[in-house]
Amino acid sequence: MRWARHPAPEVVEERAVTEEQGPVRLFRFLIYSLVLASSATQYSVVPIVPVYAHRFGLTGVQQGMVLGATGLATLAVSLPAGALSDRFGARMLTLWAGWLMSVALFTQAMAPSFPLLLAARLGFGIGFAVIWTAGLAWLAEAAPGGPGLGGTVASAGAGGVVGPALAGLAVQYFGLVSPFLAVAAGSAVLTLALGLLRLRVIAPAPPARMGSSLRAATADRRTVVAAAAIVTAGATTGVSALLVPAQLHVAGASPGQIGLVFALGGVLFVVTSMLTTTVGCRAVRISVVMAGMLALALALSPAILATAPVAIVTMQCATTAARSLLWTVSYPLAADGAERSGAGMGVVMGLLNGVWAATALLGPLAAGLAAGRLNAQAIFGLTAAGCLAMLAVTVLVAGPLRRSARLAYAPGSGPAPGDGPAPDGGPAPGGDPALGDGFAPGDDLIPGREQMPGRSRRGNG
Repeated sequence: MRWARHPAPEVVEERAVTEEQGPVRLFRFLIYSLVLASSATQYSVVPIVPVYAHRFGLTGVQQGMVLGATGLATLAVSLPAGALSDRFGARMLTLWAGWLMSVALFTQAMAPSFPLLLAARLGFGIGFAVIWTAGLAWLAEAAPGGPGLGGTVASAGAGGVVGPALAGLAVQYFGLVSPFLAVAAGSAVLTLALGLLRLRVIAPAPPARMGSSLRAATADRRTVVAAAAIVTAGATTGVSALLVPAQLHVAGASPGQIGLVFALGGVLFVVTSMLTTTVGCRAVRISVVMAGMLALALALSPAILATAPVAIVTMQCATTAARSLLWTVSYPLAADGAERSGAGMGVVMGLLNGVWAATALLGPLAAGLAAGRLNAQAIFGLTAAGCLAMLAVTVLVAGPLRRSARLAYAPGSGPAPGDGPAPDGGPAPGGDPALGDGFAPGDDLIPGREQMPGRSRRGNG
């Protein structure tokens, strides 16, 4: 029959998606592995700093410089890296960052002095920032329409758990250079594999200037809410990192027991992130972020009411799970905002990473200043109040941004930014998916057929 030799477009598209599933899965695995390696290396230096201090005679300030180099480089590089990613391609920058990270880790392993060690840590921080910016933008472009960005958070959490433990054992039994040489080799292999992998990526829209992308991003409520979630999660991380060990030490806990508490929190972080990712696009909503911010504020309650070890441990585990939810949802939520607002994906990812770096640097500093004047319960109380204040600001800001975006569209001119996709391409029935009604971003409206995001549609004309 003649029609059998000319399948319908839907069948052809389904077949193309099926053929791409294998390469896309491999691509996600490689990106997740590179993120895991970068995060493991970032945290693995923590138990090794005393060894460096003994070898190079480092002062306390110099040890802090070694620890803070990654956050400082991320803060400085994230936005420019995002703009370069939008202009020259996320793939090229991600591969460049992978090779830079490998070279920096090799240099760190062989560093004979503190200046070269610090330069290597700064170089690693640049590679780390670009991977978390261009790498996530590449992932959003090559595997759109799903919660794949959330998997990077679970990978980073796993790296934060296994990195310090394996690095400490490797240094103890095989020497100081062993963990960094191993990760340098692994990063090189992953980068080479990513360079050899070929994916059919839908052509993106022409890149906007960084200023235009920033204006579009800050006018989109999804990106604003995602940034607020990262501020909330990052600030509470700094408070916990400073006060939880101190409170447990006062209660008589050994360093091993304190490390076990943080390891347990890390496991909960990974599990929560994986469960959130499994839920899929239904979790990528503004309402979920707001619920997570409220849960984070309430999770601080045990440490506000008591300073007993069981209260501190309960608080640490509960807040870690809430932070995992916020981080896992914020990246795909901001990516969906970039799709709808026309902001460059790289700039949006860079904006989120810059926000994270700022909280990573300022959170512990603010907690340390407060610890000199207030007790731990008061600081945890102020932190909870700050979470609730950020939640209130998020609720207030999301509404005006939504209304202003809708006013820019005349009736009948098409869907306004924020309307979910309908089966016929028009506005979603029932309202805004990001607020929990209507269709969720990336929902498959045709079984077996992946929904094409708005940015990709613009790129194809």
